[in-house]
Amino acid sequence: MLNRSFRPSQQEGCRPFPIASLEITLLDEAQQRAKEREKVLFARLCRIFDWKLTRQQRRYYAQSLQDGMTLVLTDLSKSILWTSHSFLTLTGYTMGEVLGRTPSLLQGKDTNMSLMRKVGDQLRHARPVNITTRNHRKNGESYLCRIMINPMRNTQGDLTHFLAVEYEVADA
Repeated sequence: MLNRSFRPSQQEGCRPFPIASLEITLLDEAQQRAKEREKVLFARLCRIFDWKLTRQQRRYYAQSLQDGMTLVLTDLSKSILWTSHSFLTLTGYTMGEVLGRTPSLLQGKDTNMSLMRKVGDQLRHARPVNITTRNHRKNGESYLCRIMINPMRNTQGDLTHFLAVEYEVADA
């Protein structure tokens, strides 16, 4: 005999399809709005710091944000001034934990320190960097990532910042 008082929606963790679908749609829309806000913020940073960027470079950074890549802005002493939300998600840190610190907080026992010294040399000479390295999340878990760091110059040609674009890659 069937128990007609059984309602799946009352079971723990079970949501009727329309509600779950709506929640997913709302979450997706909220994420898209957050990405748009980050793109607007990045455009403001470009104006505030008077960076000399080509249209193609602006599109690249905006697309990187849209695609969920992490962006990290540092000053010349490599102190973090701003990160994209995806950086916080990838690493497990909060904005308060990373502001004012250097990206070396992501280094750990699996990080190739010889490569990091070469990166430092490149940045001291204001040269772009393009590497694959192993970084570490706040919880200590390591991950392989691709990092492109560009020196940022203002319209007068003065070096003002470094901007890194990073994304996780699959281990080989």
